Amino acid sequence: MSDFVPETEENEEESQKIDEIHEIPAQAIIIDQSFSRRFLNNKWYGKYGEDGDLLEHIDEDWEPVGLDEVEFLSQLWFEQEDQEKKAHRHYDWDEEKKEWVPKAKQEEVNEDFIAEYQANYGVQYDDIYKKMDEELQEKAAKAQKEDEEKKEKKRKKKVGLGAGEDAKEGWLDLGDKVHAVYVSNLPEDITDEEFQKFMSKCGVIQPDIRTNKPKCKLYREENGKLKGDGRCCYIKKESVELACNILDGANLNGREVKVEEARFEMKGDFDPARKRRKLTAAQKKRYMEQQNKIFEWTPDKPRNYRPKSDCTVIVKNLFTQEMMNKNAALMLDLKEEMTQSCQKYGIVKKVVVYANHPDGVVSVTFPTTEESDMAVKYLHGRVVDGRKLTAELWDGRTKFKVEETEEDEEKRRKEYEKYIEGGSSETKEESDDDDDDEAEDN
Repeated sequence: MSDFVPETEENEEESQKIDEIHEIPAQAIIIDQSFSRRFLNNKWYGKYGEDGDLLEHIDEDWEPVGLDEVEFLSQLWFEQEDQEKKAHRHYDWDEEKKEWVPKAKQEEVNEDFIAEYQANYGVQYDDIYKKMDEELQEKAAKAQKEDEEKKEKKRKKKVGLGAGEDAKEGWLDLGDKVHAVYVSNLPEDITDEEFQKFMSKCGVIQPDIRTNKPKCKLYREENGKLKGDGRCCYIKKESVELACNILDGANLNGREVKVEEARFEMKGDFDPARKRRKLTAAQKKRYMEQQNKIFEWTPDKPRNYRPKSDCTVIVKNLFTQEMMNKNAALMLDLKEEMTQSCQKYGIVKKVVVYANHPDGVVSVTFPTTEESDMAVKYLHGRVVDGRKLTAELWDGRTKFKVEETEEDEEKRRKEYEKYIEGGSSETKEESDDDDDDEAEDN
């Protein structure tokens, strides 16, 4: 304990008891006369001499202070030590009373003395807190400045001013959106196909979102003559750096071409009429799916793989147009009959009757190719009402739907109306016959 902090009899007895009862381990810290203690932040701290390490009193033992607290506690230690030195001018240590007493020359303890004692006792935390507040304010100001710089950089990038010191006025920075290279010193007799083949060595060329053509362009004069330069857009950003490293300086038809990252400049005034209409969310999604599909890896199809179209059977010559025109309900009847007839070969998922097709086509779809093969085997060559049927698997490309003309539609509508009226009259006659029979029975 230092000379400033008084010791009590209880502390002395406790210290003696510890020395007498407990054995000091080999690694324990032995307290000697050069050891001084101070009460800081509601804890006891001590150190050996002037250059010793700070120790903290924990569970009846002295442990080294953590590295993250050494600087702060050392500052408190030296400030309190300085205050103690100033306070020694007015006190003397009394060995008999074991306490600090005013010096002999100062006989009267008045209010001024007490005020001076209270002002000099302990640590002045105002300066410490003030310093901490200044550091926090500096950090906050620095963070705010960095945030403003980021916003300004983002704004410049959005308007196309560029962030580099060597960026020229008028050039637009589209590096994050457009991955393109500018190629110069091209041969005058080069074709678009040769240019695309040459540029595709470093990556996949990006297709146009509207025309689906490769965005690989050769610049020409108004009369169609090549200027000797061009531009190529890639899907991946890495292809730009690869093209600049590999294709730059390459020999193409006797010319040493120059390849560099493309920069874009707005020419003339902005014309809103020439601005392309923005794509919808569905169009953007479909375009990105097409791009990602290029880089997808799909396993090789097995040898016995069969396309999904093989599950559909196309049956022809099942009806004629004359039959379809005479009977408006024939389409529904054929659909029901084909469903019942083909259920013996497997599960029928769908039946479509192409009423307007001149070949009398009906398609039947099964879940598996085994069932469709069975249907083709037994339906092909069958004779129905004097007509020989043909059954084959669908090729997946042929369309059998035939759009009917307005005349055919009107004719079909009239035939259907006659069918409805005829069905109603027949129903009425049957009902009258039933009434006559009941009257005769009565």
